[in-house]
Amino acid sequence: MKKTVFAYLHTHWDREWYRDKEDFNLRLLEVFDIVLDELKKDNAPFFYFDGQVIALLDYLKFRKSKLQEVLYFIKNKKLAIGPYFVSADSYLVNFCSMLKNLDIGMKISKDYGQKDFIGYMSDIFGVSKSAFLALERKNIDKALIWRGVNPRLINRNCNFLKNNIRTSWLVQGYFNDFLHNDNIEGLEKYLDKINIYSKNPLLLPIGADHLGMLRNAKQKISEVNKKLVNYEIILSSPFDYFLNAKFDNNSVPEEFLDNSDTYLLSGVYSSRVYQKIKNATVQNRLSRIIEPLDFYLGKKYNENIDFIYKTLIKNHAHDGIYGCSIDSVQRAVDSRFEKCENAISAVLKRLVGDFKLENNISGFIKNNVGIFNLSNIDNLNVVEVKLPYIVKNSQIIDAEKRFSDDLLYDVYKIPVTEDITSIYTQLVEITSNEKYSFNTVKIKKPSKKVKVTNKSIENKNVKLEIRNGKIYVSDFKQTFQLKLTDIADMGDSYNFAPKGSYSCLKVCDSKVLYDGIIESCLEIKFRNLDLRVYLNNCSKFLRFVAKINNKNKNHKLQAVLVLDKNISKTVSDDAFGVIQRKVDYKYNLQDNMPAKRPAELKTNIFPMQNFVCANGGIFITKGLYEYEIYNNELRICLLRAIGTISNPKNKARSIPAGPDLKCIEAQCLRKIDAEFAITFGNKEKAFNVLDEFNKNYVIIDGDFTKEINFKLDEIPKNSFIYGIDNDESITYCFK
Repeated sequence: MKKTVFAYLHTHWDREWYRDKEDFNLRLLEVFDIVLDELKKDNAPFFYFDGQVIALLDYLKFRKSKLQEVLYFIKNKKLAIGPYFVSADSYLVNFCSMLKNLDIGMKISKDYGQKDFIGYMSDIFGVSKSAFLALERKNIDKALIWRGVNPRLINRNCNFLKNNIRTSWLVQGYFNDFLHNDNIEGLEKYLDKINIYSKNPLLLPIGADHLGMLRNAKQKISEVNKKLVNYEIILSSPFDYFLNAKFDNNSVPEEFLDNSDTYLLSGVYSSRVYQKIKNATVQNRLSRIIEPLDFYLGKKYNENIDFIYKTLIKNHAHDGIYGCSIDSVQRAVDSRFEKCENAISAVLKRLVGDFKLENNISGFIKNNVGIFNLSNIDNLNVVEVKLPYIVKNSQIIDAEKRFSDDLLYDVYKIPVTEDITSIYTQLVEITSNEKYSFNTVKIKKPSKKVKVTNKSIENKNVKLEIRNGKIYVSDFKQTFQLKLTDIADMGDSYNFAPKGSYSCLKVCDSKVLYDGIIESCLEIKFRNLDLRVYLNNCSKFLRFVAKINNKNKNHKLQAVLVLDKNISKTVSDDAFGVIQRKVDYKYNLQDNMPAKRPAELKTNIFPMQNFVCANGGIFITKGLYEYEIYNNELRICLLRAIGTISNPKNKARSIPAGPDLKCIEAQCLRKIDAEFAITFGNKEKAFNVLDEFNKNYVIIDGDFTKEINFKLDEIPKNSFIYGIDNDESITYCFK
């Protein structure tokens, strides 16, 4: 008996990659013109448009006359779109972005008539557990994945249940152009490989990256079936496959991040790190400050926030956020980040101005402020304020000349040159305040608790000390060495390939940058890098800003915590919640190079969102998404400089993952501020420190003689709020 094969026609669409968007758009017009023409002639029963709607929107910008045809084919289930706005990575974007990507994509899809959805993640570089949680939250009950699956860990069965989502692993991936090249023998062998892990029926994608639809598909499949020995192809859709396949395997891993079968290309966690820092900053301000504040103050700027999300999520298309594109594409990514930052700043000013107007808050009292504590922490102690006057008992850390925000709120006033004033960035200590609430608080007279010298900085909670040219950090219970290392990188944007040995950067000098009543800063100088260490009276973590002036090509710079014992497991945060990983601390990438065809070498490099914990040591980062383990060293990547999309001589990967196109801007020959923190303890400590590190609050000045207090939301005990999704809080309980 021949086995049944459900085949679907598709194209995988990278919106911008080795060509820019406008160049790919012209190809898109040709490719999708063919699709509509073939469907109209009934030469094919169905076409699947890559699980994302943005390619269709790009097409219709230039083919408005084709709208009715598109609507007709979607209505009659000959064309499927969505559910995603863009095909986004699931490790480098946060949970709110994941949900908003689905919200936007599903709304557009439904407006065009699409009613059923598959969580189509055919090419993203590994699938996080949070990606399935997002699908589950949006009531999507089917998923197709490829990269990151280890056949052994799914009991060698490509169909399984994950979070009650019927999930099918594309055993050979989505890339199949055998029929485009009349390679019937190759197709039979391809199906044999799929058959190893499939019961009857099999699933066969027909298509590839930016590839035109197979013409006269019905006739061609009829002819192919006469030549196939063991298989009978039914030209259909993945939806029909899900109706006919069985999904009874529940024994699957939490995440799919294994490269034993397919490339995972883990170098994308650290390529163009300056963009990833921007991404983390924009996401946090949007999902943890702007969106919840707007929601609780009446949703006046909902459409503005949607615009920001749409702009941001365009950068989350996997070749964008991965940093594995040509320089002109990444400059477009930079431009969208800047647009997001400007829009966030404008909306925040309006939210504050509206709140002050509605509550008759004007003038100022120098020892009172209002605080929207949008963090998960009761009693934020030290906060930053930006005001056109100096507050009593404050510590000034910066000043700039610009217009006061209050002046811009009044539509009947036009700022003039004389209105430019000094805006002072100040630190203040405040009285008690409650998490996820608005509180009016008094500014306290600070009591200095930080001691700083040219060789050390400490408060009662943590300490950093330089001894004999080495840096040590401590919570007075544990002490770990902190070092900065550098190594040559002969890889590319997809894979790190170390060359030679790691060198430890030498401390050239250290000095007190400032010694304040609230916060102090110690500056440690290295060659081409200044490491600034900040500590305030109350903080339970050491905050670092590595001010890098990168002048070297093809290298990787890391911050390393040397822990007391070898690291056998890590706990890091995923887009939602945490993920615990067992690690082989003895594994060394260089010992296994070069990779043998067709392998990508295993690494001890993993993705994180904001933090990683191991053996009592914790790194908290802002856009530094990569950590690495070796023996007792916990490493985070501060910068990775490479000069090509895909190096054909990369010894960590045996087959090119893309074109060998030079991208000099990926060498990061620029000044970069990489921010991170070090603290001690477990994941609960990491979650608590994270909010303070990210400054998830909004300070309002004014005359608060009449106290204003209201609760924004109740946070369950031992829980962490991620943001707002469809008018309710997204809450994770970490107990």
